[in-house]
Amino acid sequence: MIGRDRPLARQAIPSLCIALLLLCTFTTTHSFVSTTAACNKKLRSHQPTTLSVHCVQNNNSTHVLTRRSSIITSSIAIASSCFFPQLPSSAADIDVVTTTEQQSTAARASITIPLKYEPKLCAYTVSYVVGETKFGAIVDTGSPFLVVPQTSCRPDYKWGCYRAEESQPSGLEPTYERFVGNEGMMEWREGKFSFPNSIAMVSSFALLFPQSSSMVFGVVSESLLDGSGGLFLGLVKETNSWIRPSFLGQSDVGAFSVDLREREGFDKSLTLYGGSRQPQQKFSNPSYAIPLVRDLNKRFGDATIHYVGVASSLIVNGNNLATSSRRNKIYVIFDTGCTGMSISTSLFNERYSIARERRENNLWGNVELQFNTVSGGMASLNAKKPLTTTLDDRPWGKKLDGHLIVLGLAFLEGHEMTVDIDNDKIWFD
Repeated sequence: MIGRDRPLARQAIPSLCIALLLLCTFTTTHSFVSTTAACNKKLRSHQPTTLSVHCVQNNNSTHVLTRRSSIITSSIAIASSCFFPQLPSSAADIDVVTTTEQQSTAARASITIPLKYEPKLCAYTVSYVVGETKFGAIVDTGSPFLVVPQTSCRPDYKWGCYRAEESQPSGLEPTYERFVGNEGMMEWREGKFSFPNSIAMVSSFALLFPQSSSMVFGVVSESLLDGSGGLFLGLVKETNSWIRPSFLGQSDVGAFSVDLREREGFDKSLTLYGGSRQPQQKFSNPSYAIPLVRDLNKRFGDATIHYVGVASSLIVNGNNLATSSRRNKIYVIFDTGCTGMSISTSLFNERYSIARERRENNLWGNVELQFNTVSGGMASLNAKKPLTTTLDDRPWGKKLDGHLIVLGLAFLEGHEMTVDIDNDKIWFD
């Protein structure tokens, strides 16, 4: 629970996970934040890596989307292979019937989906069904899409087996992707979607996903998944119009909670809520909410509307490193697909100089970010020794006025994070 001037407690990420960082990656030009598991590829120090190119070819124009990976600040070699759990063996078909009366009650609908923590991925995963086939993905609040892997259905590949006959063409042109050293196409198709093990009435699912019989999803080519692979279920709802349809953009979901608290008798979970544009009275402590801003999209070229708060200050090892002002803000993206923390290169270099001058033993020993709440109070998120990588100071081609920070599980573990998409608020219990 967040109270006035009361910092949030957090649970440390196991040391094993530090070596298996899920890199937070950013795009340049018209781009969105995505993530990748460190076990997918060996990480390289001090080398900026172009992670993905997203080209949409139309009759009159071509849009190019480039993702740039974070620069890791110490050499890490990952030798372990990725693992994904066996998914449930069956899923009930859900008939979707939408009426005017159902639409009026959509705001009261909700579904809860259990999450599973995978130590070898250092990530929380969720299961879903596209067509008649079960897939699995990392829950990612830093990217927008529903995707499946175009695999050869080999027995050792456990993310799911895509079958084209279970879907149909979407009418959208394919996009070209470059992922680390791999290149390939992303095909966009339509198919039936469901969560096989969600906790909800069938009517609630139908209200939240009225298009579930024909959802647009991306098919990631096998060349892009060469190696251990990895998929992400994106929860960023709003994007620029030329971006392919987002997962939540095809739903009536107006808010969601990622509950990573340790509670006896309760699983960690993802809950999706119906949207209403009205105050969400069912949520606890909305007065302690942190306002979300859209500056990255409106001013700096981000093609998606990430869940971004403005931190009033960044404190490292008990000393203030940065403070937001009217012209220079500390923008913070809350990203469950990232393990540690990524920050602007300029801010990282400033911290390095201070630590060297003071002869500190640990560069990022205790990290705290403070936020002003809508009620005038203060909320804070903390982490001990989060593995920290650097970001381009021009992640979308335009220089930021201030600093950019991505917070991952090191700060979010042990809390319930609620994002009110409709009302641009986020808070933590």
